[in-house]
Amino acid sequence: MPWYRTTDELHQELGDLSSSCNGAVVEMSSETKLNTGSAAGQSVELDVLRIRKSSVHGKVKAMLVFGEHARELITGESALDFVRTLCGNGKYAAKAAEVLDNVQFTIIPNANPVARRLVEQGQYCKRTNEDGVDLNRNWGSEHREPEHWIDGDEMNPGPEGFSEPETSILGNLVESERPDIYLSVHSGAYLLGTPFGFDPTKKAQNYQSMMEVLQPISDNYCNHGQCPYGNLAAMIGYKNGGCDIDWVAEKNPNAYVFTWEIYVGEQYRDRFVELAQERGGGSFMQKSLREVRSKSQLRSRRTKDLQKLRARLDESEPENKQNVNSCIDQFLPKSQDETEQVVENWSGAYLDLANEVAKKQNAKNKDAGTKSLLSSSSSLNYAKDLFGSKDEWKLW
Repeated sequence: MPWYRTTDELHQELGDLSSSCNGAVVEMSSETKLNTGSAAGQSVELDVLRIRKSSVHGKVKAMLVFGEHARELITGESALDFVRTLCGNGKYAAKAAEVLDNVQFTIIPNANPVARRLVEQGQYCKRTNEDGVDLNRNWGSEHREPEHWIDGDEMNPGPEGFSEPETSILGNLVESERPDIYLSVHSGAYLLGTPFGFDPTKKAQNYQSMMEVLQPISDNYCNHGQCPYGNLAAMIGYKNGGCDIDWVAEKNPNAYVFTWEIYVGEQYRDRFVELAQERGGGSFMQKSLREVRSKSQLRSRRTKDLQKLRARLDESEPENKQNVNSCIDQFLPKSQDETEQVVENWSGAYLDLANEVAKKQNAKNKDAGTKSLLSSSSSLNYAKDLFGSKDEWKLW
């Protein structure tokens, strides 16, 4: 599949864009940290792109992280397409120019570069980093799942929270940037997830606002509502203890925090489409289909599809023993045309996400400003009443 770029090719093309971006300022830098774990002595370097128009005053901050799991090569392609879009290229160039009036972006296009190189060499099931740690289970020391502390387990959370150089870099970036929007992009499923990953019943503080943002994105970019949206653990069907969105949401309860799964192979997709239908989303055609199938039929079908999905995601097989063809089928579009369609589609979705959150934030700020003005006005009227005469008021 030669249309998937290597780590070096992604780095080069992003560097080229940073020096020739139309309509935006791109600052490309790198964050480096020495590995002190099982791969001690090896440095990890993550590319970081900051993209904005000339002024940053009052802008909503969006942070997008791609490629935490090495085998999800499509996410790196999505990052590159999105940067191109922000630089005025492609179908959504005009929309990007409008969004950049209100939003500035921090993009990490390849969050697991050392392990991604192993995928490029043929280890297509490699999910973890160079230490065999699942980076998306290594965010902090809360909600960790000790049952996965096994060498070779693809969900191994590592010896402690932020033990890995990659998550240490990413966590520091979150704390320094303090984004209003945090989006972690993955493949292997088809959903728009909100916190929390460790508990299928727990909702984030601004859950309702996040759901309001996700509904039109599911309708417009998931083939008329075919991807479900809501609590991540409930959507994916298993717990995600120690994942990034939980840590970010607990650090900043007012942020809009998401995990999006932007692609899954056709043989795995029905489970997510039917979940979306059962939850009431989708087009008229989907609602008609939902009326034909009983809830028990839907649950039976979903259970079987979930079992197939878990056969790939379950800890029973270490990642180096998993079937390469199954990994490719689940995580990667298998033609150049489909790959290009997927990344273009989601570039539009990222822009809509940023735009909708910016609208909400602007409305919130205006409301706060109005309340402040009314409060000030009330205070002035009180002072006038207190002093009585106009001359006394002026003197005061």
